[in-house]
Amino acid sequence: MRKVVLRWNLTTIHGAKELSRILEICQRYEVLAHLGVSPVGIVQLVEINLHEGRDIYELDELNSFQVMEIHEKSDDGILASVLCSHSLAKSAIELSNLHLQPPYGLDAKNGMEMRVTGLTGAMRRFLALLRVVLPPDKVSVITMRGEMVNGWDKILTTRQQEVLSFAVERGYYEEGASITIKELADHMGISRSTFGGHLQDAERAVMNKAASDLS
Repeated sequence: MRKVVLRWNLTTIHGAKELSRILEICQRYEVLAHLGVSPVGIVQLVEINLHEGRDIYELDELNSFQVMEIHEKSDDGILASVLCSHSLAKSAIELSNLHLQPPYGLDAKNGMEMRVTGLTGAMRRFLALLRVVLPPDKVSVITMRGEMVNGWDKILTTRQQEVLSFAVERGYYEEGASITIKELADHMGISRSTFGGHLQDAERAVMNKAASDLS
C-alpha cells in the first residue's frame, strides 16, 4: 500500500487550459468531499473563494465543471456542489484499488495538491496516466505497512495521525514556516479549534513516547 502526495506549481497549472481558467475565476477551489460518482463525473462538495467581481456560475462555461447547487455563502467563501468531469479527477476516482483523499484543490498562491492512497500496481498506472494528462512537479511517496505504521496507531488516533501528517506535509514544522493553524484547518475543512486540539494531543503523545523511549 502506498500514499502519494502530488503537487503542481502555478507555472504548470497555468499551462493547463481549464485549471488555469479556474484560477482566473477563483482564488481558491477546495474539494472537501465527494458526494457522488457517476459515469458523467464526480459531484464535489467544494469551498470556493472568488476573485473580486467574478461569479461562481462562470465555472459553468468550462467543459468539465457545472455548478449544481449553492449551499452557503459567507465571508469564508461559497460552499457548493459542483459536477466535475475533468480527466484528472475522474481517473483518480475510477481506477480500482485507489483512493483520492479530500481535502484537495488548487489556489492562486500554492498551485494544486492531491493525496492518493492505493495498492502499488494501481498507483503505478495512475502515475503513468498523470505523465500524459498533467505531469506533477513533485511526487512524494510514502510506503504504508498495512494498518500499522511503526506502531503509531496504538498511540495516536486516526484523526490525530491525519492532522499531524498534514501539518508536516504542509511544512508547518519547518524553520521559518509561515503557514498557520487556521490555514491548515481551512485546507482540511475543519474548524481551527478542532484541528488545533487534535494537533496538540498528537504532539503531546509523540513527546511522551519520545521521552519514554529515551529514558
